[in-house]
Amino acid sequence: MSGFKDEIDDLEEELDIDDTDGSDEDYGFDDDEEGGSKSSGKKNKSDSGGFNRENYYIYKDKLVQLSGTIKPKERSKDGKVISLDFKTDDKIYSVVMDDMGRKLVTSCFQELLVTGLVSKITEKEYTIAIKTYI
Repeated sequence: MSGFKDEIDDLEEELDIDDTDGSDEDYGFDDDEEGGSKSSGKKNKSDSGGFNRENYYIYKDKLVQLSGTIKPKERSKDGKVISLDFKTDDKIYSVVMDDMGRKLVTSCFQELLVTGLVSKITEKEYTIAIKTYI
């Protein structure tokens, strides 16, 4: 699983953006109970514009299991299916036409449980590369 290690290395690089001096930051509480405020000179992680978990994962591929229906999206002039959609209760995913996608052309209009990698293309457009199905 060398791809998994590469993703971890990328994540570590993203996390190391704020750590320019190489030292560990201490996030302990200050002992100012009198109500006075002291400035330690350090920026908060949220102020520095560093790693933002929500934005980082928004366009990453995710392995999911979905239940839905395979439907033809596009046909050739002679009527053969050349692209597929996978419709769930929530969304419609464009099926990646790799070996598994071409195999599913014969399963049009069937209810399936699939496992695959979902990629977010735009706010409303998703693709799924199906790995297994039943």
